[in-house]
Amino acid sequence: MSNLVTITAQFYDKSGTHFNQLNVQSRYQGSSKANTQQTDSNGFFVFQASPNRRVELLAKPPNQKDYIVFKTIDSSILSSKDNPIKVQLPKTIDEYKQVKQPTPAKGIVSTFFKVVDRNGKIMKNFPVQSRPKGKGNSPDKFTDDQGIVEVKSSPNRDIEVLVLTSNDQFVLKSSVNSASGSSQPILIKLDEPYANFLSRSMIKILDRDGRAYVVEKTNVEMLIVESGKKQLYSISNGKLALESMVGQKLEFIVYKPDGKPLKPQPYMTTRIKNNPAELYLDVDVTKGATAPNEPEINKTVTVDILITMEQMQKMWPAVKNVERIKIILDELNDGLINYKLDTRLRQAHFMAQVFAESGYLFSFRENIAAYTEKNLLDNMGYYQKNRAEAKIDAAIKDKALKEKTICNKAYMDVNRAKGRKLGNVIDGDGYKYIGRGLKQLTGRYNYKKFNEFYPKAWPNENLNFIENPELIEQPKYAARTALVYWLANKLYNYADEGFTYGVVDKITKGVNAGATSKMIEDRRSFFDKSKNIFQ
Repeated sequence: MSNLVTITAQFYDKSGTHFNQLNVQSRYQGSSKANTQQTDSNGFFVFQASPNRRVELLAKPPNQKDYIVFKTIDSSILSSKDNPIKVQLPKTIDEYKQVKQPTPAKGIVSTFFKVVDRNGKIMKNFPVQSRPKGKGNSPDKFTDDQGIVEVKSSPNRDIEVLVLTSNDQFVLKSSVNSASGSSQPILIKLDEPYANFLSRSMIKILDRDGRAYVVEKTNVEMLIVESGKKQLYSISNGKLALESMVGQKLEFIVYKPDGKPLKPQPYMTTRIKNNPAELYLDVDVTKGATAPNEPEINKTVTVDILITMEQMQKMWPAVKNVERIKIILDELNDGLINYKLDTRLRQAHFMAQVFAESGYLFSFRENIAAYTEKNLLDNMGYYQKNRAEAKIDAAIKDKALKEKTICNKAYMDVNRAKGRKLGNVIDGDGYKYIGRGLKQLTGRYNYKKFNEFYPKAWPNENLNFIENPELIEQPKYAARTALVYWLANKLYNYADEGFTYGVVDKITKGVNAGATSKMIEDRRSFFDKSKNIFQ
């Protein structure tokens, strides 16, 4: 029990009122076992969990049949009654307590269904089909923001509801009699998690007459409506390859060459494999002029310095997980000015160093388990002095044991030269503080420096990376390891000096004071690549 952490959550209704005596649960993500309680008089729900686990917080409001996942957290997040994890439900307490009786109109009744994924996540804007039993399917209906869809039918009619699968097929998930209708939603639980519904689309951008809008370096801004996050793309062929979730509402703004935005265009994928979508712009591509009712320009747009997904994919072409890159991209673009990444030259230098640290696979954790005997001899001073051990340790089959063995030898201060110590003085520190993040932060000393600088850059976050080093494997914090070195050592000042190898070498020494001649040469090569991408 001593390894468990205590988590304090507080539940509110839509109006911000504490939700007391609410039936709540906690469970590990992917598990069917749950801890069931009721919130206290102040809406608090206190429970324990193992550290570094994904935990779902569920509730069953009044007049609801099933528990619903309202929030997913990392169990290592710090919380207390003074600083609880806030969970807000989408309705007021009174709204939950009201039970509306269906009123048939003109012989038509309504039956409601609620769609959630395998883990209880609400499926918003999700395609559903219905039919009278034994008849053909209806056109697609879509769930609302609460995952609810209304099916209208005659009273006492047997109806069937079908839902989309990740194979783009509709399967039967519910068969009921409509009776006199019901406002209490019938739960439909998918057999798959939400993550399976990643859709790939090709969007063709056309002018008002249907001609391809092919303009060199056209900036296209994508807004994820629910989160408010934006992503900038730069295209030159009038086509945009896109990955998004089924039912995810998006909005696109295309910018003319003069920087003026055209009218926003909504978009939402409804299948895993979509036919090419066409976005028509109110512009004549041959004249470059908008229609007489040109959209009002009410903001100054400076999109030329944003880092684009296209640039990131050129830098890391081997990475197929676009979402992995996107989280990093959002973090960087959200703070370009504060992070001193506000020129293409700075971005080129920064990305070259990130590539050197994270590798071509954009890794957030050092892969010691993959080291061969040669890797150990080439890169680790301990094994250069103890060559026989390199062969033995490289041959260890168990990956976790191999990493622990190597790290707890090569990274411990007792085995390192005076100028190469990492602050690892407690047994097990070598493995505990293995290289993590885009900076591949290594050693207790470097984790401590990161932990000390972090609140200066992000003052509203109360995190302890010494006690919870695994947090750095999460994309947001992985990105910030590189940003801390960039900011704390003012490497952007070196970057401003130009494109020469001398500048690259200065930044390399700032990132890794012990860089070998091979490392320096590699980073020069990586900069040659990045300067052609970030320009």
